Amino acid sequence: MVRNQEKYEQALGLRKRGFTLEEIAKYCEISKSTASKWLQNKAFSAHVTRQNKKRAGTENAKRLQLVNKARGGERIARYREAARSAEVEYKHYKKDALFTAGLTLYLCLGDLVNERTIRISSAQMEVHRMFIRFALEYLGVEKKQFRIWLQLYGGHSEAVCMKKWQRLTSLPYVQFYKSQFVNGSANKKPLHYGVGNTIIGSTVLKRKLRRWIELSTEELSQ
Repeated sequence: MVRNQEKYEQALGLRKRGFTLEEIAKYCEISKSTASKWLQNKAFSAHVTRQNKKRAGTENAKRLQLVNKARGGERIARYREAARSAEVEYKHYKKDALFTAGLTLYLCLGDLVNERTIRISSAQMEVHRMFIRFALEYLGVEKKQFRIWLQLYGGHSEAVCMKKWQRLTSLPYVQFYKSQFVNGSANKKPLHYGVGNTIIGSTVLKRKLRRWIELSTEELSQ
């Protein structure tokens, strides 16, 4: 026996129509726990719960599709803007010595395959120092965005090599990834301090850099 038979009957009716416990509590002006207690032993209520969960899952999937579609549209817009701005900026920068040097370095020593990462690889520290200057000046990268890792050999001391690279690149140790060691003779002393890999993770900036290189090579081939 319930105290308010009218609200009880109303709750049963709403539940049969597919209303959730939260909605029933709101419409009947009762607590959710009361609604749950009234309906807990009703077979049709369990069926409604299953149907609501199924419907919620379908709606969430549709919502996720819409979100992904919107994000995809935003990405395409950013990429188009990167290509457009690259063409405008190239006209202003193409006579700058550091700009042309940076493009040449990347064309010769950079990763042109990975769509999301700018990476230049060289044992020459001056190459990295110059490319960092280029990225700061023309790509608008902040110094904290750079990452670097070293490819070392058996005869290398990681501590000595990292100290050397840290001093000449001016990047703090916290921005150094774990070094990778290549199998080799530990008795043979290396002639350098390993191969450095300077990295900037940005799809938009990678597209801009590649467009600059395309424009530069197009001009040279004319």
